[in-house]
Amino acid sequence: MIKKLTIAALMLSLTALIGCGSSDPHEKVMEDMMDCMEEMTEVLAGVTDTASAEAAKPDLEALGKRMQAIQKDMKDVGEPDKEKEKALKEKYEERMKEIMGKMMKESMRVMMNPEFSKVLGDAMKDMK
Repeated sequence: MIKKLTIAALMLSLTALIGCGSSDPHEKVMEDMMDCMEEMTEVLAGVTDTASAEAAKPDLEALGKRMQAIQKDMKDVGEPDKEKEKALKEKYEERMKEIMGKMMKESMRVMMNPEFSKVLGDAMKDMK
């Protein structure tokens, strides 16, 4: 499960750097993805016991669906040209690294706890 989560997070990161965030469609998708990931991280950070895990489950399910919609938007927008890809990387790479680090830390913390994993496992698998 942890390996799948790590792979999914890396895929999101790479996909985000390839095509995505503002009035520019690539930038809009990038910003949407990072916002969604930050929200996921906040929800996961709030999981401190079984009751909070239960409370987080609907939020994580909704965020998983939102992330899937963002990934569809990424496909629809298509890959940026080399110049745009470079500009996106320069603009978003540091923030994406920070978000990914925090999200992975919280995801691992939650999924390594058998009580939390039991409650949130299905919701977490949808975060691809």
